[in-house]
Amino acid sequence: MGLIAKRYIGIMYKSLSHLDLGPNFLVLMLIEMTESTLTQQELADLSEMDKTNMVRTIDALQDKGLVKREQKQADRRAYVIKLTPNGKKTIPLIKKTARTLNNKALHGLSESQVRSFYKTLETISNNIASLPAEDFQVTLKNTKK
Repeated sequence: MGLIAKRYIGIMYKSLSHLDLGPNFLVLMLIEMTESTLTQQELADLSEMDKTNMVRTIDALQDKGLVKREQKQADRRAYVIKLTPNGKKTIPLIKKTARTLNNKALHGLSESQVRSFYKTLETISNNIASLPAEDFQVTLKNTKK
């Protein structure tokens, strides 16, 4: 399973290389999925990324003009991470790439097999959700072929 996940992320990374996001496209998608309502810390917790790496990721996305930090109304020490107009324009490109990859990955499977596959993934995810794990950073090497 881990090798498939690594390969999938690697394909997405390469397919989105023209956007110069690196693996940060994952956090950008997470911000969009949560409708730009989470703080840096909440994003770090949700993505299981340590605080330092999340700050670096948000800094990189902010430098590219894709996200902005806004002070949270209820807690002035916290910042909500929101997509900028450029960030919102980038999301459909990432989604299209993911749809294309998903279609290729699931090619040859019946609708029933696809439903069963997703149900199986959900079960596996639930089974391991509470198990202790070490935080680690995945680094994708840049291979030009």
